Amino acid sequence: MVKPRTNDAAVEAFCPKTRLRFLYADVSATARRLAKAHGDSPAAAAILGKVLAGTAAATIDFNEPGERLVVAANVKGPLGGWRAEISGEGFLTGSLQEHDPESLRNAGDGADEWCGPGAAAKATRLREDGTIRSQVSFECKGGAPESVYAALFCSAVPTRLRLVCTMFDGEIDRARALALQLVHEGSRRAFKRVEKLFDDGTVADTLAFDATLPTLREILGVEDLVTGPTRAIAFGCTCSEKRFLDAYAALPRETLEGMLRPLRPREERCHLCGRRYTITPEQLVQVLQSKTETK
Repeated sequence: MVKPRTNDAAVEAFCPKTRLRFLYADVSATARRLAKAHGDSPAAAAILGKVLAGTAAATIDFNEPGERLVVAANVKGPLGGWRAEISGEGFLTGSLQEHDPESLRNAGDGADEWCGPGAAAKATRLREDGTIRSQVSFECKGGAPESVYAALFCSAVPTRLRLVCTMFDGEIDRARALALQLVHEGSRRAFKRVEKLFDDGTVADTLAFDATLPTLREILGVEDLVTGPTRAIAFGCTCSEKRFLDAYAALPRETLEGMLRPLRPREERCHLCGRRYTITPEQLVQVLQSKTETK
């Protein structure tokens, strides 16, 4: 998979004096592409942008090739939930589960209230071979992406999080995340001072406009803020025609024979990236033959 040119990125920043850690992610281009691919309404797109930004920020610590993080949530609102996936190489994809698409289509931009009052979520870290490296399931008050990802981050260290997705002319303009973390031997006094900027809207306003390093240093009052390596982020999905054919191969023979009776191609759509695949009757016949040969 070749990563396209993009300005999307995730980066860690650190203050040596106070030992405050910041995690920043900008996934604007990727979120814009996915929202268009899924045909999301402005309200749904704004939620998807926050989901993707939170997912990107959560993988800054990944250091093994082929690792993947999958975050899935079921929320108690018209939205239903979401699923997002990102690899250690920075390939990101995701989609929403819209139980009530018409309500979201008529909702205002950034309608987090459509996520409902709570969520049940799961974050799974996978190795390259698909085995589970770690997994955490949790419930949180508030079903909005910010509530879910804040709960995920806080399971490790004290964290404050802001997710921002701004819209322009019905499309995603900026989708960004910033997390503040109090690491070992960090200054609690400094943490509480910067924490207030997360609460009063200062951080959200900054992310919506200018989130450059000089601006963050000035706005957050952290002159010694330095950044580490930057991980490029870009759209990327692991779906393929072979995966769909493998899924067909797992079906009972009688089910496959029933699919063949109309003698028409079948259209399949990846629920994460929206890409469509056409499975021909000839391919289904080959799947049936392979099942017979393996008996």
